[in-house]
Amino acid sequence: MERDTGKIRPETHALDAFIQATVERLLTTETRSAAPADGLLFLGNWHDAMPRLIFQDPVLQPVDTRIWGVIKIAAAGTHPTAFPTYKQIARTANVGSEATVARSMAILRATRWLSLCRRVRDAQGRFRGNIYALHDEPLPLADTLYLDRDYIQFLEQAQNHAHPQVRKVAAAVLGTIEEDLQDGDGDTANLNPMQRRLEAIRTLQGEASRFFGFSSRQLQNLKSAADVTPLQNLKSHPLQNLKSERSSSCSYINKKTTTTTTGSPEKSDARAREENTQTPLAFPSSLSQNELRLARICLRNAPETVQQDILDELAGRLLAAKRKSEPIDNPIGYLAQLCKAARKGSFTLTSLGLKAREQRRQEAHLKRLEEISRERALAHMQTLLENPGRPSPERESRTQGASDGSAITSHDDSVDGSAISPSLEMQTPTPRTYGPRSDGSAITLHNDSTDGSAISPATGPPEDSR
Repeated sequence: MERDTGKIRPETHALDAFIQATVERLLTTETRSAAPADGLLFLGNWHDAMPRLIFQDPVLQPVDTRIWGVIKIAAAGTHPTAFPTYKQIARTANVGSEATVARSMAILRATRWLSLCRRVRDAQGRFRGNIYALHDEPLPLADTLYLDRDYIQFLEQAQNHAHPQVRKVAAAVLGTIEEDLQDGDGDTANLNPMQRRLEAIRTLQGEASRFFGFSSRQLQNLKSAADVTPLQNLKSHPLQNLKSERSSSCSYINKKTTTTTTGSPEKSDARAREENTQTPLAFPSSLSQNELRLARICLRNAPETVQQDILDELAGRLLAAKRKSEPIDNPIGYLAQLCKAARKGSFTLTSLGLKAREQRRQEAHLKRLEEISRERALAHMQTLLENPGRPSPERESRTQGASDGSAITSHDDSVDGSAISPSLEMQTPTPRTYGPRSDGSAITLHNDSTDGSAISPATGPPEDSR
């Protein structure tokens, strides 16, 4: 099927503007008194429309669907409302624990039924709340990357989640993204909504087709995969909840996790040394955090010898498009095409890529010079701190005086030389002696004086006057 250009949909831009208005409203601390108004009561049963696909989704479990419905009930109309807490969701959905709510919210976010659009903090850095967006069908990846700026990072961290179902779903979503990037077009290009729904219907009818963010292969693996993580490992990943009266979120979003791999220590050490000796890749600065992580996934299937050349070509293309005021709407899709050409051996670095490479090397050289200058300055400061009583070599070369300390020396760049006498090693100018005064003394004036401040009475009358 043909895909669109990959531009963000207009409704997504409108949703982003609505989210920004909600952030501003959340940060507003002024309280406004509501105008008097009449009240209205509806004494019948409330009815809410629910999308059929939420009940037919082959990935979601019944508790996930129920929690989605509870969140939908909390959303009143088109105005933003306070997100219910885990405790409120658990009570309304008749769920036994808040950990189950956190697990379901993680799965809903991974499957793109729910998006975490913003984390709001005030000017003092205090957390004010999260802004979520609930969708009536899984959101396309391009729109998700636009709204949820940490989506790819969330998927990568969710592979170490405490619950096995979250781990499997996150791995399946990332596997589908990698398959799309390997094909060369990527899932970042939006497919027509009707085509996406037709594919989902064929999947529900038993055909080997795609269901939104899951390929047919990943769906099959998700159904048959068995989690191999030992149960004791779950104790080392406790689930924590960040709860508030206005919003709630899962702490694993920002939690750093580490994984250990089995194998011989020799191989692990060799692999670590190899990773340390590799030169880090330089990515285009215009890529977002989501795009950076997708770019790393895309480069896995490209030969290592040309990975930096591919990035230079991408950087050159992005810079040229920006100068023409025609930005590339789908840089990851373009990168996927470059990686596909590299695998076939048909990739060539154009003049744009060569210019980007030269610019990158110049910037790296300037950065290295700054680092060397900074290291030297730090080393000099460290020397001064370790030897506070010892003057620096530069100061020692400037300070030379008589044995009694009465002489002060200076370089030739002194301004007026007032109260400063040249050192013994410098050539002493010939003084001019004027006639004796009434007391028999003489006045001696040095030739290097500019303001007369070096005038001093002589120690005695001149020899020729005696």
